[in-house]
Amino acid sequence: MGSWLGAARLVVGVAVRADPRRAVLVMVLVPLFNIVAAAQALGLRGMVDGAVAGQLTEALTGGLLLVLVTVFVHQASAVATDLRQVLQQRVGLEFDRRLMTLCSGPAHLSHYHDPEFLDTAELVRQRRTEFGGAFAALVENAGLLARFVAAVVLMAVVSPMLALLPLFIVPLALAIRWQANIVAAAEVAGAEADRHRAALLTLATDPAAAGEVRLYRLGGEIADRHREAFTVSARRREAARTRGAVAAAAGWLLFCVALVAGLYVVTRSVLAGTASAGEAVLVLLLGTRLVGATTGLSFLIGWLRRSLHTVALYQRLARHPHRTAVAGPGRDLPEQGDLVLHGVSFRYPGEPTPALGPIDLRLPAGATVAVVGDNGAGKSTLVALLAGLYPPSTGRITFGGQDLAEVDPDAWRGRVTGVFQDFCRFELLARESVGVGRLDAIDDPAAVTGALETAGAAGLAAELPAGLESRLGRTFPDGTDLSSGQWQKLALARGRMRTRPTLVLLDEPAASLDPDSEAELLHRYLTPATPAAAAPTTVVVSHRLNTVRDADLIVVLHEGRMVEYGPHAELLGRGGRYAEMYALHAAAYAAAPTIPSSTARATGVEVPAGSVQPG
Repeated sequence: MGSWLGAARLVVGVAVRADPRRAVLVMVLVPLFNIVAAAQALGLRGMVDGAVAGQLTEALTGGLLLVLVTVFVHQASAVATDLRQVLQQRVGLEFDRRLMTLCSGPAHLSHYHDPEFLDTAELVRQRRTEFGGAFAALVENAGLLARFVAAVVLMAVVSPMLALLPLFIVPLALAIRWQANIVAAAEVAGAEADRHRAALLTLATDPAAAGEVRLYRLGGEIADRHREAFTVSARRREAARTRGAVAAAAGWLLFCVALVAGLYVVTRSVLAGTASAGEAVLVLLLGTRLVGATTGLSFLIGWLRRSLHTVALYQRLARHPHRTAVAGPGRDLPEQGDLVLHGVSFRYPGEPTPALGPIDLRLPAGATVAVVGDNGAGKSTLVALLAGLYPPSTGRITFGGQDLAEVDPDAWRGRVTGVFQDFCRFELLARESVGVGRLDAIDDPAAVTGALETAGAAGLAAELPAGLESRLGRTFPDGTDLSSGQWQKLALARGRMRTRPTLVLLDEPAASLDPDSEAELLHRYLTPATPAAAAPTTVVVSHRLNTVRDADLIVVLHEGRMVEYGPHAELLGRGGRYAEMYALHAAAYAAAPTIPSSTARATGVEVPAGSVQPG
């Protein structure tokens, strides 16, 4: 009950803030016309009693009351419906905005690794359209309550025993509420299966996966697993609905017995002459309306329960520990300084072992640093920690001696730029897809063009139908889809929008580019023209060791630990893990299959596939 009340308060508060005038009018009109509607029975009673007694004035007065009340109820209902629909849209938009802020607002990304958060978020995403209806459900239930109270008061005037009818509605309402509760619990229990089913549907319909799905004939397997995931959640829901339906049927039976008994009492009173024919008609009309209202009770309570449950799920997300984690007090950052990891380790939520560390590492100001290692060695985790996307599980990271845990994460991330291996494909205008790297310059063509040039993608605009004003992606009918390499060039340019960063992070920044383009790109980053004193610290993650040997320092990770650290030549001289990896890399290139080229055909010389070789 506490969560219901909290959710209801939140919904009303959001509605009033979204549109105060409409919210107040709806909250007044809906209960009002439901109360006034009961006066229709009074008008009908006057008509019947006047006709039976031969009193024309009484009959006409009752008829006039009936007409006036009917017109008022119809018009008030129509106005309230129009107001409610507009308000429902505005409340839904406000909750959408809050949901986006809630998911993208936390200082760190740890909540995206928490199954409970992901399951709750999946339910909220599935049911987000119910946010707008939550206020309408509250108001309609308030109107239903007003209708019950007005009807029972008028019936009690005829016979005080009829005032007991609401007591028999309570068990029915409790049964319907219990029915809604167990169905909602079944939906929560099936959220993981629903999330799995959504992922399978995306896999089957995503153009990026279409090639492999067909190559390996996975269509049937994916469909079978999708069906199994649906069956798991559907069985839970069906079982809950069956149990709830039995309870609701018992409540209905009890209420109908009580209503028939009430009508029997009134009929006896009319036959005994203690009640008029008009009063009998009044009770009959109100009784049938109570049946109609009670019939709607199941839907309205279910609607209210489901809507408020969705709002309560949103509140659970808002109270999530990762969401409410307190950011640093906002101390100032020095202009320059070394970036130092002091005994840093990191373990993803729910994982038994750390993905990285503990490690101690110094990245000198202005240095170019390459991070290498096997898959799963912790390279991307290190990049994410340096970007401030996760707080260290143990240890601390300092910049110029300032602990970053004491700094506003957004302030630090404002000094960082880069490209991640799982870069975003922003389906915006091409100019905007680059410009989001620095929002204050998103409408500056010169800044965007400059970023494309420094990223080595100056010719990309000429390949698009409308240049930088071309709309990208399949979402829009006029959108232009790009190759993986073109999308990556946009991501690289996006990382160049910030012209004076403190830290540049490149996590496999050229995975979709050919080896020559990658070598040229990384050479540009690792041998900057800017003096070291003014250059940013640059961290590059790459699997192609030949492309990172120009870095000032190379960090070698293995199973989450830093096993070597130093310049290329020094690490080769040690004969350790880096030297072994480099030798294997060189041997792999030397043994690469040869391909004929125009030069080979002319000279008789064959070159290995992937012409950039370690040396």
